[in-house]
Amino acid sequence: MNILWQSKTATVAEAFRVGPDQIPMNGGNAYDVQAAIALKNHFSIAIDPVTIRGKENVLAYWWKMSRHKAKADLLILEPFPIVYGRRLPGQRSIAMIHHIDPVNRSSSRYHRWYFDRLIRRTKSCDCVVTVSRYWQDYFITQGCNKVEVIYNAFDPEPYRTPGFDARAFRVRHGLPEDKPLVYIGNAIREKGVYEVSEALKDQPYHLVMTGAANRAGDLPVQYLKLNRQDYRGLLRASDVVIAYSRMIEGWNRIAHEALLSGTPVVGSGTGGMHELLENAGQPEVKNPEELVTAVEAVLRDRQTYSAKGYDYIRQFDLAYFERRWKAVVDQVMQGG
Repeated sequence: MNILWQSKTATVAEAFRVGPDQIPMNGGNAYDVQAAIALKNHFSIAIDPVTIRGKENVLAYWWKMSRHKAKADLLILEPFPIVYGRRLPGQRSIAMIHHIDPVNRSSSRYHRWYFDRLIRRTKSCDCVVTVSRYWQDYFITQGCNKVEVIYNAFDPEPYRTPGFDARAFRVRHGLPEDKPLVYIGNAIREKGVYEVSEALKDQPYHLVMTGAANRAGDLPVQYLKLNRQDYRGLLRASDVVIAYSRMIEGWNRIAHEALLSGTPVVGSGTGGMHELLENAGQPEVKNPEELVTAVEAVLRDRQTYSAKGYDYIRQFDLAYFERRWKAVVDQVMQGG
């Protein structure tokens, strides 16, 4: 059986070729590459080169996609190819959607058209795969008949390697040793770093943010640009991680990876993140004024929060991920 994974992003195709840890990616792209690699162990699968969007405008891309006859038994489609692509008669399809941002959906006439068409065409797919119960419920209410949840998953070993020296990590990256270290996530406004910085500005903590670029450079917060190995080191060296995203999240990979590292999380609980925090026994805060109290509570009983988080999150390993994806593909191809 032949599968084509349809993405608009060249990064997905390149990471599928060379390995996911070799190329910086956002969470959704990393998940998609990992899923394609998992399916490669059971099926013939490739990233469709035609659906990658280069420098062409939307109309040129749509024209290209309208003429593309993807020859495969199964298409796994990300949102852009769902909207602009075509499926052959009898061709099975799985829609892979992490979340939908309502701010973008209402921002312009084009975006309203795009998201309305996305939902309409998603309903014609044989199955929708998403990453939390929140989004499963959403797609069911939109009229999708079969919606499966496959949670984010990671190999736990790189997050738990023995002998990690948190002090040495702090020294190497210029982090103070005499203050609790609080990692506040990706250095972009949508991830809530401005609210966190303001809420904790008078507290005796050292705040750190990361990302491919510093888009919050006006904040008095240390910014680090890290490779994957050092990023995992930061999660382990931190006393607490704050995931105060203002987006309606699909899940939250930073919170997930922090718990896998044994580091407690305080989060906003937007979208699918609520399920993650609730099941992992981590504090959820709805407004910035609650952050100080929540962080203090975690630091007082860090070991308990750490154990609860790890006990929940460790079930989502790569074996789980591969097993779930294979089961969904088998069901779709059998007409289930």
